[in-house]
Amino acid sequence: MNPKSSGFIELYLAELTSATKNEAALYRVRELWWPGFLKRFAKDPSMAVDTLDLAMDDGRDRLNKMAAAYASELGFKPNTPKYTQRVTQFLKSNTGKMFERFVGLAIAHALNELKSPYCILPFRSEYVPLCHGAEKEWFSVQVTLGNKTMQTPIDADLFAFNPDSKDADIYLVSIKSTLKDRFHSVPFWNLLRAAAVSGSMNHVTAVQKDFLQKLRYIAVCSDLAEEQPDFSAETGPRNLIALDAALLDGAYVSASRAKGLGSDKLHLGTKRNAAFYPLSSLISHLSA
Repeated sequence: MNPKSSGFIELYLAELTSATKNEAALYRVRELWWPGFLKRFAKDPSMAVDTLDLAMDDGRDRLNKMAAAYASELGFKPNTPKYTQRVTQFLKSNTGKMFERFVGLAIAHALNELKSPYCILPFRSEYVPLCHGAEKEWFSVQVTLGNKTMQTPIDADLFAFNPDSKDADIYLVSIKSTLKDRFHSVPFWNLLRAAAVSGSMNHVTAVQKDFLQKLRYIAVCSDLAEEQPDFSAETGPRNLIALDAALLDGAYVSASRAKGLGSDKLHLGTKRNAAFYPLSSLISHLSA
């Protein structure tokens, strides 16, 4: 096991073990979802990472009770429209935030257990320098319009890298608990990166071109919608979502009911023959 990657992962996992109620999303992940995930992972690692929603189901009743308590604390009476609205808002808001953290921590645990040379961390300023002394600005793209130049770092939730290899690919990871219209913004970042390194658009440039060329932009999602799920057809998701995924370097799903996912080893880049693959495909790739 690479001691660097293991040490960085342990640093990340420590955020989970030390989370207090003030760090609501992490705390709830630990209390509601993490025990079920660990039990499933011990039995079948691939199944566990491909079905994170099953661990989420384990904590459904307790999360519903938290939502009800939140609405009551605000002074709304049960079975009234405003009470129901607050409960729904609580569940939607917290589920998305918790899922983002759950995915990262589940990947980190899997990489650690499988002795991967890669580590994965939140894409936050305090963690970026661990990637071979990188700076957040190195992930940035500049766009010039007339006399005005705008700059922004490519947005992501997580990033994965090999601490022992400066030349290895770096993966920026965007996480979505559901797709629908929210997924359409994700490919923008990869298209912006591609434009900056290709030179095809003179007014779009990379702050650190050599560094940006090592990046691969991928997405991890689930399919939590009870009505109109995105991955209910054997042929794959609807065309527009598949197009979004095709504009990424890779797209992965963790959902027990998901259909239409790819199964071959070519799950990254333009040669893959499916838009989405199980999350375990990414884990296997980073652990090879």
